Amino acid sequence: MAQQNELVASSSWPAQFLHYVSRRRQRFYGVIAVALVMLAAATFIYGGFATGIDFGSYVPRPKAALPPAHNDGAAGTVVPTGAHGGDAVQTQIPTAPVTQTQTQTGDDAGHPAQTQTQTPPVAVQPGIPAKIWQILLPKSSSKSKESFVADPQILSDTPTWLAMNTDYVYTLVGQKGGDEFVRKHFGTDQRIVDAYTGMPNVGMKSDLLRYLILSAEGGVYTDTDTVALRPIDEWVPEGVRDKAAVVVGIEWDRRDGPGWTDISHWVQFCQWTIAAAPGHPVFGKMVERILASLDDLAAAHGVPFGQLAKLDSFEVMNSTGPAAWTDVVFAQLQEYDPSLTDTKDLSYMDEPKLIGDILVLSIDGFGMGQPHSKSTNDGTVPEDALVRHLFKGAWRGDKRKRRI
Repeated sequence: MAQQNELVASSSWPAQFLHYVSRRRQRFYGVIAVALVMLAAATFIYGGFATGIDFGSYVPRPKAALPPAHNDGAAGTVVPTGAHGGDAVQTQIPTAPVTQTQTQTGDDAGHPAQTQTQTPPVAVQPGIPAKIWQILLPKSSSKSKESFVADPQILSDTPTWLAMNTDYVYTLVGQKGGDEFVRKHFGTDQRIVDAYTGMPNVGMKSDLLRYLILSAEGGVYTDTDTVALRPIDEWVPEGVRDKAAVVVGIEWDRRDGPGWTDISHWVQFCQWTIAAAPGHPVFGKMVERILASLDDLAAAHGVPFGQLAKLDSFEVMNSTGPAAWTDVVFAQLQEYDPSLTDTKDLSYMDEPKLIGDILVLSIDGFGMGQPHSKSTNDGTVPEDALVRHLFKGAWRGDKRKRRI
């Protein structure tokens, strides 16, 4: 009997062993499961209270970051476009937030212009990029604009800019380059593209292009009939180099003399030379002024602006040229200094003046050599003269009429 019990015991030990092992494994997994549940509960409860989660209104975080908000007009903002392989860049014209305040401007007290002010001004990083821009577009009468070749003599004054400003990048923008620049930087704004391609004459087209170039790239724009007298690095006084973002010069200062029929302001700014940091809102405002002026001209002449054939000198200057530029720049100056009520307030300036982030030069800065406005015109070059304009008047046509 004892022998039989030994056989039974010896034959059942594998079953007993398996039973023992199975119970140990169940206990092991059970312990792990309980531990994981406790760990998860502790993490959730501790994390919730530690971070202040409201369990009643808890919303899970999205798996991916939300797309950025639309561009609100911040200066210098660019967005890529995929229309041309992702390499083109569209530049949004920078503007400042508009308020409801209106101020009176204009030299004729009986017919003040209503100018909507914008505040606060958009902050722009001061400093003029080391770039020089000139524009050479074929005349509207050119039979073949694509094969247009300019007379090299037109650029006879350009070497002064190169010699005075070594290490500056110089770009001469022609028909093809201008078209490409507008498409690349402003192609998403069909109003600008249409205005540029449909400009009534080459002068107005050149005007618009210079504002677009300075808005997108910054640097110094100057006409091909200008002579550099001082290096660009010396244009801005050392004490305000960390503040100035635009440099403008005075073309005309009536002072106590008679007015001119084609100049509507007491003081008028020139736009044959402009220096600027990229993204300044004054250029966005100027572009808007041009677009509105083209609509006004079209309505006045009863044809689409692309079909405008003959415009008088003032119509050109008051839509894209110095008269319009003066309106826009002075309105910007008024934002910075509300005490300015008329361009006459800037008359008799004898040294540069920083207003906001715009450096306004005295008459000799960009306007020496003229027989008016107390401009130095005795054959000498004063210390504060930076540029001389030769007034070859290429925009008026082949006759090259002089304005002085």
